[in-house]
Amino acid sequence: MALLEVKDLRVSFDTAAGRILALNGVSFSLDRGEVLALLGESGCGKSVTASAIMDLVPNPPGAIDQGSICFDGTELLQLPRQERRDLCGDRIALIFQDALAALNPVYPVGWQIAEMFRIHSRTPEGGVEKTVIDLLTAIGIPDAERRARQYPHEFSGGMRQRIMIAMAVALEPDVIIADEPTTALDVTIQAQVVDLLGAVRKRSDAGMIFITHDLGVVAELADRVAVMYAGRIVETASVFELFENARHPYSVGLLASQPRMDTDEDELVPIPGSAPNPVALPSGCAFRTRCPRAEKLCAEIVPHLETVGAGRQVACHFPVSPA
Repeated sequence: MALLEVKDLRVSFDTAAGRILALNGVSFSLDRGEVLALLGESGCGKSVTASAIMDLVPNPPGAIDQGSICFDGTELLQLPRQERRDLCGDRIALIFQDALAALNPVYPVGWQIAEMFRIHSRTPEGGVEKTVIDLLTAIGIPDAERRARQYPHEFSGGMRQRIMIAMAVALEPDVIIADEPTTALDVTIQAQVVDLLGAVRKRSDAGMIFITHDLGVVAELADRVAVMYAGRIVETASVFELFENARHPYSVGLLASQPRMDTDEDELVPIPGSAPNPVALPSGCAFRTRCPRAEKLCAEIVPHLETVGAGRQVACHFPVSPA
């Protein structure tokens, strides 16, 4: 049994322009100790997926219309609200994208990490204060005892992201969801955060969902990749298979639009056009208006994920042939 299994998840939002189907039948699984990357452009549904798992979809205007989120044999969508809130943060943790917005500006960072133990009624061996200092030391913050008394604005962006990681792993969760934790950080700090997340995963054997649009981070950290477009998963593969032989035209476009050091190509090839308006998605395949392989069938029938190999699925009527 998978540690976390999401099936046919559909999430919608009421807006002034109409009802938006942000997730349209998303399904994936996560095993213990595995890193699954959710990859795609902004607006494809990656962060909404994380919010749905963590019970953070605001209602109204949002709603989980149907689907299943099964964690360690427990159906989360059927749990009473308080039981689910007790589980989130304890056994399933989220690292937010914007650390400065997520941290409370009026409390010291040590107090905020300690709050995890207070809310979930945990008393760690050695006491909460010592555990907080040990956590800050473990994530690479020097002089942790003094810095635990400082406020979020007194830390750099990279340090704040480390504090968010400390909060997420404080209770040793089984699943860690990292929502673009390297966004807005310089390349050196990004590498440090990725290394830290990799070390945390190996030490705790937790399953990790890593949400990103950065293919470099995916190559460094992920075991398996689920590529998302317009609220759907369009391809799943191991990270090696995706980079070696992407099958969906959108995945191929993402790889072609990224700089690579292992080829002699000087120019990047961008994906033409832009992501479709979620209020008025095109008929059939949502990617067809940008796809060089699109034919008449693509406008008539929505493609669904089909198995094309061991651990590989593609949602495309005319997938790219294997190399």
